Amino acid sequence: MATCKLPARGAGHASAAALHQLKTLLQHDPSLAQALRASPTTEAAARIAAEHGVAVSPEALWRHRGTLVRGGMPTWRG
Repeated sequence: MATCKLPARGAGHASAAALHQLKTLLQHDPSLAQALRASPTTEAAARIAAEHGVAVSPEALWRHRGTLVRGGMPTWRG
């Protein structure tokens, strides 16, 4: 019998809440938005977000890279 590892219950909600919090911060803090745009990787962006009190995974940032900043332009290269 095959098994698969599913995300913990509520993990999606926590990620969505963190992304919403980050998006709000980005709208009110242009220097944070610029720092995220200038970050070379999603890992670096996640560290910057953590420095501002937002715990978000690099994977969540990658999945939402075109929706975090106004204009919808991707931030990180693939």
